[in-house]
Amino acid sequence: MPTRWNRPWRVLALLLLLTWSEGPSFAGAPRPGSWIEVRSPHFVAYSDAGEAEARRTLEGFEGIRSVFTAILPGLQTDLHKPVVVVVAENEASMARFLPDAFSGKDPKRPGGMYMRGRDRDLAIVRLDQGHQEDQPFAVVFHEYTHAIVHNNLTALPTWLDEGIADFYGSTEIRSKRVYLGRIPFHHMATLRRGRMPLKAVLLVNHDSPEYREGSKANQFYAQSWAMVHYLFMDEEARKAGTLAAYLRALSSQPDPLAAAQAGLGDLAAFEGRIAQYVGRPALSYMNLPLQIALSDKDFHARPVGEAEALVIRAEVLAQSGKEAEAGHLLNQAKALDARSPQVQAGLGLAAFRRGDWSGAEQALKTARESGSKDFRVPLCLAELALMGTQQPGASPEAILGWLEEARQLEPDFPSIHMALCRFYARDPKETEKAVESGKTAIKLAPSDLAMRLNFGSVLLSLGQEEGAREIGNQAARMAGEAWEKQAVASYQAQLARVVEQRESMAKVFVPPPPPVPEPGRVPAQAPAGAKPLKFWLPDSLADLHREVQLAVMQGRLDEAIQMVKTALPKAKGPYEKPSLKALLDHLKARKAGY
Repeated sequence: MPTRWNRPWRVLALLLLLTWSEGPSFAGAPRPGSWIEVRSPHFVAYSDAGEAEARRTLEGFEGIRSVFTAILPGLQTDLHKPVVVVVAENEASMARFLPDAFSGKDPKRPGGMYMRGRDRDLAIVRLDQGHQEDQPFAVVFHEYTHAIVHNNLTALPTWLDEGIADFYGSTEIRSKRVYLGRIPFHHMATLRRGRMPLKAVLLVNHDSPEYREGSKANQFYAQSWAMVHYLFMDEEARKAGTLAAYLRALSSQPDPLAAAQAGLGDLAAFEGRIAQYVGRPALSYMNLPLQIALSDKDFHARPVGEAEALVIRAEVLAQSGKEAEAGHLLNQAKALDARSPQVQAGLGLAAFRRGDWSGAEQALKTARESGSKDFRVPLCLAELALMGTQQPGASPEAILGWLEEARQLEPDFPSIHMALCRFYARDPKETEKAVESGKTAIKLAPSDLAMRLNFGSVLLSLGQEEGAREIGNQAARMAGEAWEKQAVASYQAQLARVVEQRESMAKVFVPPPPPVPEPGRVPAQAPAGAKPLKFWLPDSLADLHREVQLAVMQGRLDEAIQMVKTALPKAKGPYEKPSLKALLDHLKARKAGY
């Protein structure tokens, strides 16, 4: 499949560079049965297995993060959103968070789970199974690796993406040592039972049966890991620069087989080398010192009450699609402690997700007044105001205050900066701030295609068509999955329609030549509507767009303003109301002479 990314191939080539130093130890007495929150420099854990176990797990996550920081100095290892780790004492505890995985005729009973979300990632680690293995965090490390790689690269061939995740996912961290490149459980046994043809592996994508179906997926994962392990660890492959050659070919060749042929060489010969490699009696791995050194001052613990523990469970259930079950837990939490800022925040965020704007606003404001430190609380209040759901509407000062509060709590969360971009775009005098905020959001989330397209839409609404066109070109190069290509196609079509409408409008509404003044008389000034107004409305409001532009060109600003005010209560969908409110502000500014 086509492969495009917004960073050079050298980012992945740096995976072969390693630097290390000494690392941490852990301490703390277990407190089984009660929930506790423990924070480390980059993660937060909730556990019912005691502080020591929570710290031990966080040290593992800090350790794997340090692996990426050390081997890829230029890599963006911060995900710019919280990563929350639930440390479950045993199977019964984990089943409360993932009931489907432990029910039915053939339950999966996983040792860990990692769920990526828009505003936070959730990792769940089960201690009673994981601690009996040499790779206790294999599942969550695998998915955390995906999160890091995807935060830096927009698309990779599926085999390389999964192979890299398995390579780093099998990292073992023991006391002050890191074992990098260990064999994931069951992979060698799978490879001995049989292998897929190399060309089939290279063509697999996320919709392929080989990626989704049982034994086929096991073969694909095992073979992908073996290919990556060979490219990373085999001395001859490293000296030949095979990985670097393949990455260079990918950057210029959209066809996966052609890129593989150019980078890996003769595919039959490469397939033979992989077969010989996995047939060796033993495969090498790296035994390295752990770089980070954590002490007691790096950890902060506090007890978690029963109501807050229910909120945490509810959030995990909601993120896995079980909103009804999550709502039941939130009601229990409310009955236990309705004044808790965590409970009110949970209620408000749940209402926001299901579109209950009034309920969301009430609970979120209560959470904020109760002392909530969750950045999503002020951010969602600002989002509600930007969508025009509040009655009466919040003042610009209040909206900006919420966004600044959210930014203070979570400075690098991309969606905060995108919300600031949309906020400033409402005021024609703040165009520069709008553009800078949008650029910051893109810089923080370079691989987020939806974020990039949202910024392009703002640029389009500001009349910056060249910038909007460049955003579309960038997104087209990034798109790999079917939904991404569809989103880009929709954006490009919208861009073309808006540009066409504006060009047509410019041809139709040509201002008449100024009248020749009578001798001795001062010519009257041209009406305020003599110059076209640059604005954007979705296609569903195309007729209104033409009527408003005509009124503006004829100097009938009061009528144009009234048209928009009349249309606002009837606005539908996610774009109509924000674009109408922005247009109304723009018209009022034009009338005031700005």
